[in-house]
Amino acid sequence: MTNENLIKANEIKKEIKELELFIWNAESVWTGKIIKKETKYIFKANAYGAMASAEFNMNTETKNKVLNVLKEHLQDLKNQLKSL
Repeated sequence: MTNENLIKANEIKKEIKELELFIWNAESVWTGKIIKKETKYIFKANAYGAMASAEFNMNTETKNKVLNVLKEHLQDLKNQLKSL
């Protein structure tokens, strides 16, 4: 394994750990929020001009759909790690 592959593998492994912890916590509750703040974006859409902080309250069904997308991304990361 090259040094670049090792660095990439460590980055992927860190992201996998972060996603697994978030998904585990998010699945333990009924509802959730997508929060956009001025200095840090948790869920980001392209913005134009000065945008204020905004929250979108998700019901259980919507939260689970977002979690499914994150689970798919998690599986993609695990596949990338295996291919290194």
